[in-house]
Amino acid sequence: MVHVTRRTKFIRRSVGLAAAATLVGALASCGSGDDGGTPVINLFGGASATGFDKIIDECNKEADGAYRIVGNLVPSDADGQREQLVRRLAAKDKGMDLLGMDVVWTAEFAEAGWIVPLNEEQTAQVTEGTLEVPLETATWKDKVYGIPKHTNAQLMWYRKSLVDKVGDGPPDTWDEMFDMAEKLKAEGDPYEIGFTGARYEGLVVGFNTILSSYGGTIVNEDSTKVTIDDKTTEALALLKRLATSGLASRSLSNSQEPEVFAQLQNENSAFSLNWPYVLAAMREANKDVAQDLGFATFPSTIAGEPSRVTVGGMNFGISEYSEHKQESYDAAMCLRSPKHQLQHALSAGEPPTLEAVFNEAEFKEAYPQAQVLLDALETASSRPISPVYQNISTIISSTLSPPSAIDPKKTTEELKTSIQDAIDGKGILP
Repeated sequence: MVHVTRRTKFIRRSVGLAAAATLVGALASCGSGDDGGTPVINLFGGASATGFDKIIDECNKEADGAYRIVGNLVPSDADGQREQLVRRLAAKDKGMDLLGMDVVWTAEFAEAGWIVPLNEEQTAQVTEGTLEVPLETATWKDKVYGIPKHTNAQLMWYRKSLVDKVGDGPPDTWDEMFDMAEKLKAEGDPYEIGFTGARYEGLVVGFNTILSSYGGTIVNEDSTKVTIDDKTTEALALLKRLATSGLASRSLSNSQEPEVFAQLQNENSAFSLNWPYVLAAMREANKDVAQDLGFATFPSTIAGEPSRVTVGGMNFGISEYSEHKQESYDAAMCLRSPKHQLQHALSAGEPPTLEAVFNEAEFKEAYPQAQVLLDALETASSRPISPVYQNISTIISSTLSPPSAIDPKKTTEELKTSIQDAIDGKGILP
């Protein structure tokens, strides 16, 4: 067995439905049975991403009758997707073969016995060339259960013209960013720091990034014990400082990714902590701002130490109830091949999990921020890998909302107690 270790010290974008119409023909012929002797691989999750229908068609052609992938539509939001998959998996639905799983679902699905671990040969194939932290999200109890499809990591976006007024380049640390924002505010320039502070998963992602950057974690490796400590208090103090500094948007506690983007688009923000889609989207939304946009890795909490941004993305899992497990694996490996990861990154804007794709000329041309993004992913972190992650996430987002009400020491104790209760199956969710 290939042993995969987990390193905790190292937005998620939702899958879009822009190409849903192209799947109608495929969906019309979808079923749990096989077509003329050709195994049908029913894919749930990821099929409706822009341009992914073309990748499915190419893999079906390359399979040459070994299998036929059929894409199935799922709800557009992650919670809705999970609810549908969980309901059908709990019913041992044989009509599901390949599952597009959010990176935080692996432990839950594996612990429930809904997805199968990869064998030694498959694990070696999946591991080769895959970035470490995306692979970590596909792993539970030292077994690889997922095939990383795409990943993501937040960057610091900034207005170059504004930063040039108050510094010699983008800030490396949160302290430097606060200092620059203060100077811009004093001069009457746009100064805000955009951050996802609403009560939802984006707040959990931001908190986890700050905590990981301080060297902290939330749970231990097998999710049996909470690891909240003084580093959590430091992370909470930083969030409290942002919320009460007068440097964040007045709507911080209601800001999700679209609001943070709009604050930058409307020229309120000087700094914006958001996903890589910002540049391409800003070229459509405000060309003047787009031309003035710079990018850098997420600011660090400790001078001289890299930030540990929280990864997003999707992994393919193979259903325990699939009658075509080997074919499902082969299909997944085709769908996430280097050629198709590049194709998907260009069409859907979702970064690859294979490091080699970052060196492709086409990728570098489409992603000017490619090297910065790769640097961020190489020192990234994952959210708590736990069968009860959904409960942990709910506890964190509710306890930290609104960020201005955080009492670092008291909130640390609240998190410690509530998360341990969730692990132990006790307590009531907020």
